[in-house]
Amino acid sequence: MKRRYPRKKKVLLVNITRLGDMLQATPTIAGIKQENPDCHITVLVEKQVEDVCHILPHIDQVIGIDLGFACRALAAEGSGIIDAYQYVSSLVDRLKAEEFDYCLNMSSSAYTAILLRLLGIQNTGGWSSDEEGYRVIESEWTRLFATSVHHQNRQFNSLNLVDVFRCSADVEQHPRKLLVQIEPAAKEHCQKLLSEAGFTNTGPLIAVQAGASQAKRQWSPARFVEMVRLLDKKYNARIVLTGAPKELSIVNPIVEGCASSNVLSIVGKTSIPQLAAMLSLCDVLVTGDTGPMHIAVAAGTPVVSMFLASAYGFETGPYSEGNLVLQPVIGCGPCNPNKPCSKPDCHDMLNPELIAHLAAARALGEVTEVPHELAPPHQVIVYRSQFDDVGFCDLVPINCPEGDRFTRHRTAYRKLWLDDLGGLPLPAANSASRAQRGLRVIDEGLEGLSEISACAERGQGLMSELKQLILDTRAPAAQLARVNSSVVELDREIEELGYRFGPFGALTRMFIFAKENLKGSDALSLASQMNSVYRDLSRRCEKFRQFYQEA
Repeated sequence: MKRRYPRKKKVLLVNITRLGDMLQATPTIAGIKQENPDCHITVLVEKQVEDVCHILPHIDQVIGIDLGFACRALAAEGSGIIDAYQYVSSLVDRLKAEEFDYCLNMSSSAYTAILLRLLGIQNTGGWSSDEEGYRVIESEWTRLFATSVHHQNRQFNSLNLVDVFRCSADVEQHPRKLLVQIEPAAKEHCQKLLSEAGFTNTGPLIAVQAGASQAKRQWSPARFVEMVRLLDKKYNARIVLTGAPKELSIVNPIVEGCASSNVLSIVGKTSIPQLAAMLSLCDVLVTGDTGPMHIAVAAGTPVVSMFLASAYGFETGPYSEGNLVLQPVIGCGPCNPNKPCSKPDCHDMLNPELIAHLAAARALGEVTEVPHELAPPHQVIVYRSQFDDVGFCDLVPINCPEGDRFTRHRTAYRKLWLDDLGGLPLPAANSASRAQRGLRVIDEGLEGLSEISACAERGQGLMSELKQLILDTRAPAAQLARVNSSVVELDREIEELGYRFGPFGALTRMFIFAKENLKGSDALSLASQMNSVYRDLSRRCEKFRQFYQEA
């Protein structure tokens, strides 16, 4: 794999936000240790996530930042502003004293970018800021992350964001799963809960996480009741309902609706270490795209995961082998995570009988097929998670080999990024694919790609002309202004083409991010960098065409 900073001695990983984000960072942390056994790794997280880090392996030091205190101090004005300054100044001094030689900032926030600038760490990945405080993206893999989560481009991405961040840190070796340490005391506590539960069934132990982070991603309690009843009566299962105290309003109706001795609610009764221990004792977890889903994967428990509304399995799906991901087939999905939905029709694409069947089947072993009548491909695609030959997580459909209408574009993009950004070997197209290519209209599904490619060629011509004018000290200012105006118009055209031809928005968005991250102020250097940006766009257009025609 192409790598900028493979050797690391003292690493700072900035991952301020959520539990799931920290768990998804564990393959990167483990990979850094695997490739650099003597490396010392410090993670900087928000105070509320600090305790979780102590059950994650390969972390040498955890530093918590109390953003709540800083915000309250600033809001208090007066001496509060001084308190906030002193707090941040003290944190910066402490981090500087560590003399880190590498930092991966997994948080895209402006304040973490500025923090990295204050620390002055020479080698960085992720987000940082320039001399004037503007946010910059340090690696092409991180630009791909920002490109992939841009709403228009999401359905064309097939790279799990764990892998994208791992590559942002130049990590090639990794454990191919999320990681968590199960504490003996926590496990003993959970075994006691189970022994006292009074189950009468003797079948598989199935955990159910009914809560979700957003209402539109929340499968209704009524559907969960029907699914849990099937697990209880049809599959002889023992069911454990998990969740945080705030999710009692969701879980209590499920408990009441089932009214069974084989349904145990531990909602609000477990810490994070205890939840990890409980999930490690279960045969499978039924869940949405949630933090507990990532905990289960890290604990070695397979999941049956429903990706509803804005959740997208290829993006944040369970990062280990053999999990089941259900993605509804609906024109508006995955929807914008920042917009509400008054009528989430995607929920109707999943029926309780399908979920119960998959959970019971996965509890017994690997699932490689699903009855067509339970999972019609026009309503839902059931994927199985696995790793490809170069160690990247992938989702393979098991109820429709051809996938969905985006599969061919996703396949082409996957090959493009692995080849162009990673320099990784790709499997050769088989003879059947070559035969099919001869029967296809060459531009089928490629409308707009030639226009973008032509713009990239024009851009290289303009940069050649601009460099000549810069070197010519007698060149009229009007000529420089004319070329500059042409460049502005051309870049706007490229951006508009990306919006007009949705399948190629990822190509143009990578172009835009690269253009926004030019460095320096020397005119000739900037022109050379911009020429490289146009050349990258041109090369990627042609590679995409090749990989698409092979798909």
